[in-house]
Amino acid sequence: MVKSISSNIPIEFISKISKKEANSRKPIYQIHKWFGRKTDAIFRSILLSLELEKGEIKNFQDIYYTNNQEILKGKIILDPFMGGGVTLVNTLRLGGKAIGIDINPVAWFITKNELQVPKNDDADLDEEIIERLKIEFKRIENNIGNEIKEAYTTSIYDSNEHKTVDIMYVIWVKKARCPKCGKYVKLFPSHAITKLKRKSFENYNICPKCEGIVRGNDKVLVCKKCNHKFDKNIGNYKGRSFICDNCGTKWNLIRDVMKKRKAPLAAEIYAIQYYDSETGKKGFKVPDKDDLDKYNHIEEKIKSSIDLIDNFTPQIRIPEGYNTKQIKNHNYNYWSEMFNHRQLYYLAKLLEEINKIKDVRVRELFLCMFSNTVNANNMFCMYNSQCGKIEPLFGDHHMAPVMNPVENNIWGTRFGRGSFIKYFKSFLKGKKFNIYPYERKSINGKNNNIILEEEKFCAYFTDNFEDLIRADKNIMLKCSSAENLSFLPDRSIDAAVTDPPYYAAINYSEISEFFYTWDRLILKNTYSCFKPNHVAFNNEVTVNDVRGITKEEFQSKLTKCFGEIRRVLKKEAPLILTYNSSTAEGWILLLDALIASGFIIEKTYPIHTELRAGLIDNRRDKMNYDLVIVAKEKIDSNLESIRINKFMKDVNTEVEDVCTELNDENLAFLDKLLIKVGKVFEIYSMYCPNIYNDSTIITAKEILEYIYDIDFHCNV
Repeated sequence: MVKSISSNIPIEFISKISKKEANSRKPIYQIHKWFGRKTDAIFRSILLSLELEKGEIKNFQDIYYTNNQEILKGKIILDPFMGGGVTLVNTLRLGGKAIGIDINPVAWFITKNELQVPKNDDADLDEEIIERLKIEFKRIENNIGNEIKEAYTTSIYDSNEHKTVDIMYVIWVKKARCPKCGKYVKLFPSHAITKLKRKSFENYNICPKCEGIVRGNDKVLVCKKCNHKFDKNIGNYKGRSFICDNCGTKWNLIRDVMKKRKAPLAAEIYAIQYYDSETGKKGFKVPDKDDLDKYNHIEEKIKSSIDLIDNFTPQIRIPEGYNTKQIKNHNYNYWSEMFNHRQLYYLAKLLEEINKIKDVRVRELFLCMFSNTVNANNMFCMYNSQCGKIEPLFGDHHMAPVMNPVENNIWGTRFGRGSFIKYFKSFLKGKKFNIYPYERKSINGKNNNIILEEEKFCAYFTDNFEDLIRADKNIMLKCSSAENLSFLPDRSIDAAVTDPPYYAAINYSEISEFFYTWDRLILKNTYSCFKPNHVAFNNEVTVNDVRGITKEEFQSKLTKCFGEIRRVLKKEAPLILTYNSSTAEGWILLLDALIASGFIIEKTYPIHTELRAGLIDNRRDKMNYDLVIVAKEKIDSNLESIRINKFMKDVNTEVEDVCTELNDENLAFLDKLLIKVGKVFEIYSMYCPNIYNDSTIITAKEILEYIYDIDFHCNV
């Protein structure tokens, strides 16, 4: 019988739920930041479609929302580029066994903690998880949490009453010395602190002259303290340039300042956002002497805590790379320089307490939680003035320095985001999902969580394939390259489902080292993948101009990976990929790698998938879809041939059919191009290499370049 993945899947239904999930991830995937995670919906759908018969497609929606804990029973699914672990989570939910591989130790560690729970006993598992984690959290709170909370307090006068209140955020401003007059210039892109659109709410601004707080929503404001008139939207810093407040000279920050010094810019506090737990009031204040003294006292603590800092903060240099070049241009040479002294001291104290946890699983779960906390507790976070909250470092996939960094309250208050207590609560929800997984369904216009308790899952790890088959084990995780799968026998895997490296994509190894340097402090003596000082940058399947990794090397590595995958797949077993590219070259490299490794393309499906930062906004020139590619081993040589005119006619006909089936009125220009690429892949595989223009053979490269260059007027 033909499985639905090889014939047809309900792309409109899957795309709709995938689009919703892109904006609201399931809690299991919120236990730690990972880059470019695809939605749960797409991989659940793929895995269900592996076993559903062609005729069952009409019942797909009903099947999707029911317990399917045995549909993959007896099957072994491989994800050779597991990333954030979505394939593995869904495989275990559906009763299969899984093998996850990733060269990145951070991805390996995140996935391990998604799958593992404090205790694997079925009895009272939910209560055991919550209670075990709460006990350790309370111990950490008593030992260091209360001290951190005290460190993040400030004083205000409320109706002439002097009160101690919680700090939510501390907002800093960087300073550059004018090369001409020598004055230190505080770099403000604007003087608006908040830009909230609330009825009867007066926004907070900073006076550029006296640096007092100025309330008001008008564009031009007058400071009541010094009578200075200013445009709140105009600062002295824009792009990479700043204007000296004293002599009026304009300077390029990188060229004129950073290249003539060795250290990052210094910074000082200019505003504090506080929360009064008694009244529920939030507000801003300028730092007073007590605030500055409290911070300076931390610097003294650091001087007397050398062992703490050496053992529990990163001491590693930032490596040269494509993505790290952003921060090295600003003279950040060590990962520790991305944090201020208060952050370093209390993150070190927090990590020290986590390291005292005796239970290995619980310790790793808390380390995962801590590692995620670091993302929102560094001096590369920014204040979202329109929402009144902090934006973590990797809200977008880059490490660009900011001129007005925000220091978070590490432990946290009732309000605010990115604190340890907030991530702890989020982590509890993530672990509850192991026991009570659900699918979100819209009923009468409202989202409802359909609990699928029979699909509860937890990891029974093994490092040995024979144990995975014979013993009561269900998961095998490897931190290694998919170029070498020698630990797997030939013809042993029922399907490979993965999101492979993209051509010209972000170098995850470079940016993930931010987390690696902290995780390594605890894990280096336990796991060999955390022993090196750095993530294995040069072994990553990617293109990196700075490191001299060319597109030819990328294709060679990818071909080798696909060749190993083909070797371990059972006969007729599929390799299923999700992929997208904005260039013809990206698609050509993928197709060439698949064909060179012995695959042909059986089917392709466009699915609305991950919410790409800066890309998705439903305008006509944006790409919102990924292509699901179903590939199988090529068995026989093609004997049939086709003329290019007929080839393109067939492609265009199928593209229109798919667009009709998708029923997406916001289908973007580039999304239609992606669909067309998929149909080229399919039909090319049917006739490869016998596509002719008169007597000349036409290659896939020529077809794809034509589509991009002529048909869609895109740059190749």
